Amino acid sequence: MRISLTGATGFIGNYLVKALTERGHDLRLLIREGREDAVPATSAGSVELFVGDLTNPESINGFLKDSERLIHLAAAHDHIPDEEMRNITVGGTEALLEDAKRQGLTKKEEFEIWIVSSAVIGAPVYSYYRDTKRIQEKLIRGSGINWTSFRPTLVYGVGDYRHTASILRKCAQQGGKMWIPHDGKSRISPVHVDDVINAIMLFWDFDRGVDCCYELAGPAALSYNDFIDTTIIAAGGTVSRKNMSKKWADRLIFLKGLFKDNTADRRASAYFTLHHEHDITNAVDELGWSPRPYSEGISQVAEGDWWRE
Repeated sequence: MRISLTGATGFIGNYLVKALTERGHDLRLLIREGREDAVPATSAGSVELFVGDLTNPESINGFLKDSERLIHLAAAHDHIPDEEMRNITVGGTEALLEDAKRQGLTKKEEFEIWIVSSAVIGAPVYSYYRDTKRIQEKLIRGSGINWTSFRPTLVYGVGDYRHTASILRKCAQQGGKMWIPHDGKSRISPVHVDDVINAIMLFWDFDRGVDCCYELAGPAALSYNDFIDTTIIAAGGTVSRKNMSKKWADRLIFLKGLFKDNTADRRASAYFTLHHEHDITNAVDELGWSPRPYSEGISQVAEGDWWRE
């Protein structure tokens, strides 16, 4: 099958490229100029690099030519300016849908768009990132093209240097204290990257209709305190986890706001007051999906030294 894929050089994208080529699919990867070396090496299937930029619609003209499926992973996260985030996540999706029209794919029943979005879409806290992901999904749903949405929550795994490696290094400290905002009782449901890929592959073989949505999360939510304590054990650390009351956390954020923008700190603080639990019933019942518990997954991920540098 000819598949066009965005976000191939990202954390999840690297895993998905390998899984799809192992199945013998032919991939066309949208790659920004200068990022060609970030494409994972594969031993099966064929991989074509298409140099373009989602913020430049003209540069992706022809990206979807002869494609039977678009798997759209590329998105901007909340560590970049809002305008750039909007241009990539929303504007980029609009550009892809325009190319689908140019290639006559909107009239082909066999063409589908699979989007790997984010479970944060349903989070009850304001986030511009969340809102751009909501718009992205609505654009695809309203395009008239058959679609499927996979919504993973906090994804962890080997090769995730932005989040997984960072938290492992902090938890591997020998001695000292690690301060956690608030009481640490807010619940989260991390999901292993291999389990995310497995759900997508299971859906491939699922005798399904169209227009499906799957929340992808761990089998059971755990408190943030348990999340940190479990990670400390996996990383072999002896650091002591301590909680900072909401009152003192808010005071520190207020003081910081006297001297610099504290928007990110205020949003992060709100994160620790909410439960982030997700209904994975669809994936479990329909696909036979069985994600691993966090304690098992993080122990596997912490093996080796990849995250210590």
